[in-house]
Amino acid sequence: MFLLGTMLLLLLLIVMSESRQRKINWYPSFSVHHKIPYGSYIAYTEARKIFGDNFKPVRVSPYLFFNKHPEAKGTYVIYNSHINLGKTALNTLLNWVKDGNNLIMSSENFEQPLLDSLHLKEKFYIEKTLDNRLVFNLVNPVLKSRDSIIFDKKSIGTVLLPKDSLPVSGIKLLGQFMSKGKPKANFIQVSYGQGQILLHTMPYVFTNYFILKNNNIDYYNGVLSYINLKKPVYWDVQVQNGASSKGVFQYIIQNPGFLWAYRLLFIGLLVYIIFEGKRKQRAIPVVVPPKNETLSFTKTIGDMYIENKEHRQIALMHIKHFMDYVRTQLHIDTRATLPELTSKIAQKTKTDKNQVINLFELIEYINNSTKISMQTVMDLNKKINEIKGIK
Repeated sequence: MFLLGTMLLLLLLIVMSESRQRKINWYPSFSVHHKIPYGSYIAYTEARKIFGDNFKPVRVSPYLFFNKHPEAKGTYVIYNSHINLGKTALNTLLNWVKDGNNLIMSSENFEQPLLDSLHLKEKFYIEKTLDNRLVFNLVNPVLKSRDSIIFDKKSIGTVLLPKDSLPVSGIKLLGQFMSKGKPKANFIQVSYGQGQILLHTMPYVFTNYFILKNNNIDYYNGVLSYINLKKPVYWDVQVQNGASSKGVFQYIIQNPGFLWAYRLLFIGLLVYIIFEGKRKQRAIPVVVPPKNETLSFTKTIGDMYIENKEHRQIALMHIKHFMDYVRTQLHIDTRATLPELTSKIAQKTKTDKNQVINLFELIEYINNSTKISMQTVMDLNKKINEIKGIK
């Protein structure tokens, strides 16, 4: 009864839990596998459709990728809330761009070695008058949306400026956001060697929440329009915050159905341990039976008699065991007269009567003797075995 009540209570908790509104996960994952608001599943899927066979996901660092594929040419796309590749990976990526390739990098802030290489600096703005919302757009008339793009969640507006107020050669403004009525650069193109580096300070344009809002997908497509469709596009999928969360347990947690199955499995095991475990009998210890030492003892006694040359004693023991055999196995009364006894033994054992008579004559000789030889003992044993049918 208690078990039934427990199961009903668990069922009620499951129904109540499923009926509650699920809490939205606003973790800035940017992972291409996540469908949460700040995952980039839609951006990744759309990019695969746009670039087709030229789309190449990269699941290792730029250093490892370009060392393994030195022949790679095209555009490298990388985005996250914050990007810090490190000296080795960054230098590998910049050298690749120098050779005539392109890099699109979107992040709220960039590592200082990259900014120094491009002679740029960052400046951060928070637009309080619009409740921290960012209003931005592309500057190209062909790509520019008719309505300003608004990101209605708290975010920092990062501006890219020339370092030391000196003009940077080969820089081109691609997009901007408004701050206190003035445009601020948040999407620029900088020449680097024979290639181009495009820096974008609003990585949230790659998230599911942004793309599904109003007509924001037009802005996203506008950013991708700067990528050459005829060359390979290497899409970095390992730098994102949520890229490392790919274990089996993490997958279970992110899927409510699997999560509840896991919970029920755990509860079921707990109930089994509590109720079923008590009914099991404790382990019965193994009792080793005493070892039969009869044969060993008999052999020891026999060896002792032989060593002391007690041949008559050995013969008497043979006679005693034979008479016991006649009583218990042949069921013949040994107190009968000798002619009657030999006749019954011959009949029961189906042996020649003369063999039985010879055996009993030898037995009489041994009983009347005080000392006999080993050969006599052996003859006695042979005759007894012939009666018993032992070869």
